[in-house]
Amino acid sequence: MVNKKTYCLNKDGFCFLPKIFSNKESLLAREALWDIINGKYETGRKPENRFWQPGDDPYSIIKIDKPHLCNQVVWNLITNKDFGSHLAQNTNAKSVQVWHSQVVWKPHSKNKKGNAGWHRDSQYWPFWTYDGLFTAWIALSNVSNKSGPVRFLRGSNHWKNIDGMDFFNQNINDQNKIIKKHHKNQKIVDALLKIGEISIHTSQTYHSSIGNKEKNPRIGMVVHFCTDKAKRIPLEGENSNYLDQLKDHSIAPIIYKR
Repeated sequence: MVNKKTYCLNKDGFCFLPKIFSNKESLLAREALWDIINGKYETGRKPENRFWQPGDDPYSIIKIDKPHLCNQVVWNLITNKDFGSHLAQNTNAKSVQVWHSQVVWKPHSKNKKGNAGWHRDSQYWPFWTYDGLFTAWIALSNVSNKSGPVRFLRGSNHWKNIDGMDFFNQNINDQNKIIKKHHKNQKIVDALLKIGEISIHTSQTYHSSIGNKEKNPRIGMVVHFCTDKAKRIPLEGENSNYLDQLKDHSIAPIIYKR
C-alpha cells in the first residue's frame, strides 16, 4: 500500500487526502452516475458530452462530461463543503471553483480497451494557463493494483512537454519508450484508494491508467477545479467562449471562498 503522507502536491505533482466521503455517500453517488450512464437525468439537464452510449462496447472505458448537471446526488458530492475546504487547504487557495467534471467508469478490461494513455490535463485546456489548475479524483470504489488505478509520474509536473502523450492512445508500452528517452529514472506511483478517498494532481502532472483486471468496475468521479491563481488565456474561434460558464454557478459552482 502506498504511503500517502509522503507525497507533496508542489514537489511531486500529486497528493492524497484522507477519507472525506462516507461509504453511503459514495455508493449513492455511484448509483446516480450509473443512472446518468444509462441516459437517466434526474434534473432534466443533459451532460455536456458523452463518450459512451448504452449498447456500446461493455469493456470500454465509460466517460461522460459534467454529470454533476444531471443528478442532485452527484451535485451534492462535488459541492460538499468539507471537500472544498480540503482542496483549498492542499492548494493554498483563497477560492475553489469546479469548472468541469467527469465520471470515468472502467469495467473489467479486455486487451487494451481499459488503458488511458499518459497525458497532462493542461494539453487539453488551451484556454487556461498552468497555474491554479488541479484535478481531484474521488474513488467511488476501492482501487487496487489490479483495478487499473490512476498512475502518476512523480515530479513530472516540473518536466517539459513530451510529444506523443495522449489520453486516447491506449498503446502505453510505446508511450513508455518515449518517456524513457527523456527521463530514464522516472518513478510511477499508483493511486491506491479506498472508497471515499481522494487524490489531487496538478494540470502539469503526467498520469495514465491500465486495464481493470478485477471483476467489479473501477469507478472515479473526476473534478477539475481552478483556484484564485488560475488565469484565462484569450482565444479566437473554437472554445473562445468556453470559460464564460464560470459566471454561471449552476454549471461551475464555487465550493470554497475565504
